[in-house]
Amino acid sequence: MKCTIRHSLSILPCLLLLQLHSPSPAQSRQWNCGTCKGLTDKFSEGLSETEKGNFGGGNTDWEETYLKDYKRSEVRLLEIMERLCTKDDHACHALLEEHEELLEDWWKEEQDANPELYKWLCIDQIQVCCPKDTFGPKCSDCPIGRDKVCSGHGKCKGEGTRDGEGTCSCDKGYQGVLCEECTQDHYEEYNNETHLSCKECNESCDECHGPGANECKKCKENYVLHEGSCTECDSLCNGCDGVGPEHCLKCKPEAEMVEGVCIECATACNGCTGPGPENCKECKKGFERNTDSTCEDVDECKTTCRLQHEVCTNTVGSYDCNCEEGYEKNSRDDCVMKLKDVKAEADKVRNSRKYKQQPKPPKTLLPGTQEAIRVVSIFFIVVMAILVALVEPILGAFVAVVGGVVWYFVMKT
Repeated sequence: MKCTIRHSLSILPCLLLLQLHSPSPAQSRQWNCGTCKGLTDKFSEGLSETEKGNFGGGNTDWEETYLKDYKRSEVRLLEIMERLCTKDDHACHALLEEHEELLEDWWKEEQDANPELYKWLCIDQIQVCCPKDTFGPKCSDCPIGRDKVCSGHGKCKGEGTRDGEGTCSCDKGYQGVLCEECTQDHYEEYNNETHLSCKECNESCDECHGPGANECKKCKENYVLHEGSCTECDSLCNGCDGVGPEHCLKCKPEAEMVEGVCIECATACNGCTGPGPENCKECKKGFERNTDSTCEDVDECKTTCRLQHEVCTNTVGSYDCNCEEGYEKNSRDDCVMKLKDVKAEADKVRNSRKYKQQPKPPKTLLPGTQEAIRVVSIFFIVVMAILVALVEPILGAFVAVVGGVVWYFVMKT
């Protein structure tokens, strides 16, 4: 909407419109009363911790010498403020950054006159919270009944904050603007000018005037008044006008109305005309009619679970297809050996006798090789002996003897 003085009889409607659409301080800020309350609580904890750890401990002499008064020192204030907000508490950091000077003012000048930091900071200075039992921008009084907020049986919406409606949110069993009435499923245990107590009705009652099943004003669904008390309908009934399956208004899904009486159908039946699997209107999935027209269980294991290492277990109306012991399903739904069993099996094979390393057999010469060696060795010895004998007969004889010994060992191998 575009506002101009030219198109308006008065500028007042424009100002009102801007006021309606502009966010309030509570809406625009990142923090709220809970943030401020949490910060002041942490500040109080810091006061206790630093008083024990610094002022009354090992640093006492140093503080008295250099700061004279550690109790009100800036060092102590800094120690406390460093612990106020956790790393990820952005609302707390935003509040502390915006109003750090107020904390310093309270620390230096206001502690004695206003010892309660929460009241001074959150209620009086920042004005984001309200005193107990008040709510809203002007800290209006919460509704009072029987001299208590919400008659002592509820909570005032927005209590203690500058937000909320200030209406009563009643506890279980209580209702009304001031929570001074009992709900339908509770009764008045006592009621006087200052106190009201509501107690829950018997589980069979929808309304009551006392704790017993015979004190119901109205029975709950699927209960019926019988001999002065609310009694549960038969287990096969969905609603009834009396006790027993013959008084059902409707039957539950697992039952069928036959001649005015709810009869429980057999497990194999999808609808029935009487008890037993022989009276089924239709057979349920997993069952089929036999030659006697009786619905009987189908043994699915005869035609399914045929993959390797699968085990089938037939159940009533169904079956279970699992893997053999030591196997499990993979992503393709195949039964494969479990990883730990695969390793165990590999170790078993590795350590078995069948796969142990056998000693290497001795090397053997090819056929005819040994005979060739013998011939060559004899020829070599004879030639050497003749050559040496031509030069030195005695040395030739020695070579002949040595050659004979060598030839002997060659012949032996």
